[in-house]
Amino acid sequence: MKQKTTLFYTILLSIFLFSGCKKEDSYEELTSLADDKIQQAVKLTENLSCNDLKECRIDTLYYTYVPVHPSFEQAYNKLLAEAADLKERAQKVYKGPIVYNTSVAPNYLPPHFGIRCIAGKLKVASARDLELSEINQLLADLLPKLQTFFDDVPCNDPSKWHIATLRKECEFIPILYTDKQNFAEFGNMAEQYNHLYSAKRIQDKSLNCSDKNDKPAKGVICENGKPKITY
Repeated sequence: MKQKTTLFYTILLSIFLFSGCKKEDSYEELTSLADDKIQQAVKLTENLSCNDLKECRIDTLYYTYVPVHPSFEQAYNKLLAEAADLKERAQKVYKGPIVYNTSVAPNYLPPHFGIRCIAGKLKVASARDLELSEINQLLADLLPKLQTFFDDVPCNDPSKWHIATLRKECEFIPILYTDKQNFAEFGNMAEQYNHLYSAKRIQDKSLNCSDKNDKPAKGVICENGKPKITY
């Protein structure tokens, strides 16, 4: 009887000690679990039928763009919420050295050109996914918009004007720009243009352009209230 009583209390004490020991969160484990949730979310967006194109929206998911369809959007959002919670918990238990992010655009993603049906599947297209004919058309549409974007801004101080150089075929095209309320729109168009031109250079084997600008712009002056490039 005494032995049974001793065994009973031993088991009871073990249960008490075990239940009282809570496993501490691990930064590595929580981060791994968060990444797994993100990968699960990405997998939901893969293998969509081209018939689903009109119903999809584009989402920016950490390091990529993905097409999101209403059929799995609830599960997709749930996975992202769980990943965000895990990452937050991971940061709270992080005990490593402080890491300072000095990059200009840590979450940079290149511009996209909408959801396309590519090889029978839906994909958020980059410039390199486009046909050369469409690339040429987009470049032709964007260039005059960039060249005239700041035409309504008077030039009073040339130091506030700058020059961006774009490419048209093998030609170097100087573009004048300055600070403006909707400058981000200009920046987005210029970024699209550069990515499209890069894709064109890859596809168009007839282009054999030099990367050296033999007549670089030197600066900007104001003439009759208008900016003018000097060489």
